[in-house]
Amino acid sequence: MSQQEVIYVGEKPASTYILEVLTLLKKGTRKLVIKARGHNISKAAQVTESVKRMTGGKIAYGQIKIYSEEVGEETEEKSVPVIEIEITSLL
Repeated sequence: MSQQEVIYVGEKPASTYILEVLTLLKKGTRKLVIKARGHNISKAAQVTESVKRMTGGKIAYGQIKIYSEEVGEETEEKSVPVIEIEITSLL
């Protein structure tokens, strides 16, 4: 079984991540995970929906995980929400 690709959504424009996902799908990647933290969660959802639309619905959603991670120094840790959206290519 091949290792699953992970796309980390951050501060770049959504189009950057959309292109990255489409490139991986075109290269034959069957499964990948789109992951984001904090205020980038909505961008991850936008990327996923855009890819679905651009592929004509040729992707399926797998597991969607929502949880929190502790970030920062030990004395100033804070909890940040995280989302992981698994997609599978139907191409």
